[in-house]
Amino acid sequence: MFVGDFFTATPPGAQLSQKPMDLAILKQLKGSKISAEALRETIASAIESKNLAPGEKLPSTRDIALYLGISRTTVMKSLDNLIATGHLTTSPGSGTWVRKSEANGSPEIAQAEKEQATGYPWKDRYSNLAINLDAQRIEAIESTDFDEINFGSAPSGMLPMVAWKKSLLHWSHSTDSVNFEANSDAFGYRPLRQAIAGYLRRTKQINCKPEQIVIGSGVQSVISPAFSLLVKPDDAIVCENPGFWGAREQFHSLGAAVVPVGVDEHGLMVDLLDEIERPVQWVYVAPSCQEPSGVMLSEKRRGHLLDWCRRRNCAILEDDWDSEFQYDGQAAPSLFSLDKTGSVVYFYSFWRLLYPLVSVSFLVIPEQLIELFQSYKCSWDRQFTLVEHLVLTELLDKNVIETHMRSLWKTLRKRRQTLIFSLKKVFKDEVQLSSSTSGMHVVLQFKNDLPESAILIAARKAGLSCGSTAPFYAHSAKANEFMLRFSSHSEDEIEARVNEFAIALNTNHRA
Repeated sequence: MFVGDFFTATPPGAQLSQKPMDLAILKQLKGSKISAEALRETIASAIESKNLAPGEKLPSTRDIALYLGISRTTVMKSLDNLIATGHLTTSPGSGTWVRKSEANGSPEIAQAEKEQATGYPWKDRYSNLAINLDAQRIEAIESTDFDEINFGSAPSGMLPMVAWKKSLLHWSHSTDSVNFEANSDAFGYRPLRQAIAGYLRRTKQINCKPEQIVIGSGVQSVISPAFSLLVKPDDAIVCENPGFWGAREQFHSLGAAVVPVGVDEHGLMVDLLDEIERPVQWVYVAPSCQEPSGVMLSEKRRGHLLDWCRRRNCAILEDDWDSEFQYDGQAAPSLFSLDKTGSVVYFYSFWRLLYPLVSVSFLVIPEQLIELFQSYKCSWDRQFTLVEHLVLTELLDKNVIETHMRSLWKTLRKRRQTLIFSLKKVFKDEVQLSSSTSGMHVVLQFKNDLPESAILIAARKAGLSCGSTAPFYAHSAKANEFMLRFSSHSEDEIEARVNEFAIALNTNHRA
């Protein structure tokens, strides 16, 4: 999150142990082509002139990169150099500070330095992945940072609780009837994979065999193996900008080169791919519900993207985890269903529909990859929760999930329309709404120069779930752009809360 010229990576309400660095110190660099050396010299000069005092905590590398509009790699190179020259000190998971001697330093920094100087030399045992992660110093982004907007799910009051409880009770008392041989497959409970294949055929136009479906306990449990097995160091990977930061972080940790490509109202700007100078091995894309904008990749661009990848021998990672709710016409066919070359790996999760009842996620892989993933699962990850799989299988076979999805879509469609109408009515031309057609939130950008902190505080006072889109950008984040979640409130509540939001904003602005 950022507030004026101050950046922190802490959730709302948390307190920093040191004074946070004022990024206005770096303002002289904005607007120029910034090198790692120029950034290093600027920070070093600020430390030596005491404009940065001993013990001041630096913002996250992500926030510095966003503020200056440069890559995090450039920022990390600068900070690594400053740590090596003794200007800064760092402790993994804690942060980076202006160096302070133990004699007059804070206990936190003294302890961090002491831990670096003593103890077993674990860094000598680091794998390549660990070395990359340590160099990145990834700052955690928790669900509290986004007030359940992106880590949230359907409202708990709208879950199919009756059917779930009935099935759970049945299978909890009927384990004798379970086909345990079907549970011995490393890819997951086979009847569930058969049920998922039918679900994909009916809802996503994907025709695949159960053998191509790899089940995991959550989104990361299926994405991480795919990335680790298929992405090599120095691979060039196109990612949407803005887009899911978690994927970018994983690609960086594997030593890959992320190439951010812009998004407009029709999704990934495929024409820009021709401007990339180096060969591209992968395209990571969310075509059904781009994150965070909510726009859908047009059918025309889907065809162009598949053709571009075919001509360049490039593979696609299709992230379809938030694709259930399209509010403007029918959903376009998935890239996996349109692909004729077997070059697409498909991700999906039941999280949005069913959490906290279930968070099952899965991959659909080309047949050529089945043996590779079987070897991985057998060696590293072959355990899963059988009861959860039994219940989900029954709900899919009995069409409970699709009935629930249709009912939820009708409700969410009305709530989305109410939010958009209320925002336009109250704020008129003061805000610009994205042309999103899917998802559980609306993206809006305030055209005035209100501080981001004032907007977030006003939203909280009004009881609206609101979060900045800044972390989704690899660079050049839009100012005062936010996500507003609409799924948790009725139409009447939404209208009243938007009015309260406007009143709170007006009050803060006058103050």
